[in-house]
Amino acid sequence: MSTLSSRREILFGYDIRMGNPNGDPDENRPRSLPDGRFYVTDVRLKRFARDYLAAKGQEILVGNIEGRTTNLTGRVAYYLESIGKAKADGEELVNILLDSFMDARWFGSSLAFKGQKEEDSSSMESSDDLLADTKAQKGKKKPTEWKPNPIPKTLTGAVQFNMGEVLHEAEEIQIQGTSVFASLEGNKQGTFTNYAALRYALIAFHGVANEHSAKKSRMTDADYDALLRALWNGVRSAGNTRTKIGQVPRLLLSVEYQPGEEFQFGNLMDYVKLQAVTGKPERAWASPDDYRMDLSRLLERLNSQRARIAQVRYEVSPDLQFAGSGLPADWQPLGFDQLA
Repeated sequence: MSTLSSRREILFGYDIRMGNPNGDPDENRPRSLPDGRFYVTDVRLKRFARDYLAAKGQEILVGNIEGRTTNLTGRVAYYLESIGKAKADGEELVNILLDSFMDARWFGSSLAFKGQKEEDSSSMESSDDLLADTKAQKGKKKPTEWKPNPIPKTLTGAVQFNMGEVLHEAEEIQIQGTSVFASLEGNKQGTFTNYAALRYALIAFHGVANEHSAKKSRMTDADYDALLRALWNGVRSAGNTRTKIGQVPRLLLSVEYQPGEEFQFGNLMDYVKLQAVTGKPERAWASPDDYRMDLSRLLERLNSQRARIAQVRYEVSPDLQFAGSGLPADWQPLGFDQLA
């Protein structure tokens, strides 16, 4: 099977309104840099893609078991059992993971396995003195430790994303409400609730799919296309909690280079600017109606390396407005939102 045919760069933008795109682990507030700019981790973006695969019924390596949290060892042990294997180690184990899990081919894994208890009847002690215990335990197995030993111990995924950043000044607000349940038995009123959210934020990520890493992780062109679809649709379907609802994909660009080109721009989001059109300050923006996206600098950079680029594919929200002439006519639509 042939792996990724050339290098690719991804620019992905989505927005959120009255929600928290990525909570701080301590206070669950939107994450911010020292200069006040809000950001979203690459882990959050990868979770969008993984959850989309899982929702479509595909196996993912970094996920739960039937809704229950588990570590990597537990996840792999559960999968091996489902395919009728007691255990696997070394290169065989890595081959199984890469063949079975698309998210491993996309993003890799540290393969940081922890020991897990397994049942092993061959390790049971037996003696005349323990005859009664042996009879009592007949048919039962004694737990022993199993820790997978993969070769290699680290999988480098073909796709890497930078941290995402909000492309404009955004305002953090406190949203208050009242729960329907009383805090104590007999109370007549519910308890007050509140959570931190962003009034509005357009978030941009940059990613690179490396063809050399793809040879090791076995990511194919088809896997790459599946990732693009998972990003676009994963953000849209991710609003299954109150703090995450209201996220909409706005722009997805895939810059695909000619085979053999050892080139990439890096940080494509640096070439994207937003222009206010309603007179509101950036912190008061509430939707794409309040700004235009200016891609003129990005187009200038891409045109300067036109000979290296095989094609640019895109998906765009109909609500997103562009400054100038908009997207070039020779860019190819991905067609995720087209009706069949």
